Amino acid sequence: MPYLTISLYDLDVPTVQTYSYSLENDLRTLLYTTNSYQVLSRPNSSVELGLTFTPTALNSLSIKDQTMSMTGYFQLHWNEERLAWDTDPTYNSIPYIFSTSAYTWRPTLFIANSVGDLGIIDDDVNMMRILMEGVVNWAQMRMITTHCESDITYYPFDAQKCSIVLSSWSYSNNEVTILFDTNPVIMDFFSENGEWVYAGYGTSVYIEYRGDQIPFDMAKLQFKFVRRPGFIAMNIILPVIGLAILTSFVFKVGVDSGKIGYCLTVMLAYAVYLTLVADNMPTTSVNISVLSLYNLLVLIAGILSIPITLFILRCHHEFPQNTVPKWLLSTTSCFQRFLRISTCFCCRRKDEISTEVKDFKLKTVCIVNVMESEANTIKPRGKPKNEANTKKTGDEQELTWNEIVRIWDEFFFTVYMFFVIVITTVMMITLLYGYYVYGQDES
Repeated sequence: MPYLTISLYDLDVPTVQTYSYSLENDLRTLLYTTNSYQVLSRPNSSVELGLTFTPTALNSLSIKDQTMSMTGYFQLHWNEERLAWDTDPTYNSIPYIFSTSAYTWRPTLFIANSVGDLGIIDDDVNMMRILMEGVVNWAQMRMITTHCESDITYYPFDAQKCSIVLSSWSYSNNEVTILFDTNPVIMDFFSENGEWVYAGYGTSVYIEYRGDQIPFDMAKLQFKFVRRPGFIAMNIILPVIGLAILTSFVFKVGVDSGKIGYCLTVMLAYAVYLTLVADNMPTTSVNISVLSLYNLLVLIAGILSIPITLFILRCHHEFPQNTVPKWLLSTTSCFQRFLRISTCFCCRRKDEISTEVKDFKLKTVCIVNVMESEANTIKPRGKPKNEANTKKTGDEQELTWNEIVRIWDEFFFTVYMFFVIVITTVMMITLLYGYYVYGQDES
């Protein structure tokens, strides 16, 4: 039986050539020369530009300078039908070719909120990968420094939201439309920062009108970072709270033991820490830091303690025979009644009132019903001025200068300690609340 021989040429089957330099060179000649490719001409009347951003590191986030520095690269892609060869079987062995922006059209993009470089994103070193279907993939590595409006309300338990805004410079949104990909941010290569923790991102595209009311697309990438508060809490907050408590103890220092020196030393140390806090704060009044408000209140209290201490020292050095002014007696009596009420409130147990009364200097338990137990009498006008006993005349009582000094020290120590405890508690609750509410991961 004779065999029928059929040649491949008779079937007219196109041969598939393997990759070679000459084959790619022919393809480039076909795409760029034969087809008269123009680099300044857009692929279509409206080009859809896909965008993905891959951050690699957060270099710095300065709330004082209100800037964010981040390293990463943009991955852009668009359809370029003029550079498609998937319908030509001659070049099937070439899945893609490389080119640069000098030979291939690319969109003119820039970082709209950059504080350093406002130039067009274009680097000839980064090659474009052109697929046979006509899809152009272009990656641009950048170190981006953008403006970041800081919110210092809960510093150092704060969370900051900083954005990167990408926009088209020459082409309006009718000519180039920016669209985020399904996964617009890829965090696979991101390196953790020692001061800030990445806590999510958000994307949005809006229109901004420039020039003659020409609309341009603005692609916004917003990143959220939460501060690691451990360093600042140990080196600033705890020392500041300790100094605030030491401010109260100026009234426990003996009048002959350097009250003013102690007071000024504490104020000087507090001023040093205020400088450290102020150095990390932006010079803006948009937001007020809770920590700064706390420092201000403690500073005011410390400043007021100086004239109070000076007055106490003056009373201590008064001659015993000098008459105590009536206004000072009335004021001291009010302070004394306040101390009795506060002390009895702290020492009361099961509604039983202790009747034990001790000397004022050694008093460790509450004084209840002091008016009945103490043999205080008011000195008559004809008595000597240095008489140590006191007598009752209505609600007033006459005290010696030393007793006035002790009462004032005790009163202002109680008031200052209560004040410091209250504002410290309020500050910490507020900071922790802000950290819990605004420091959540949004990724």
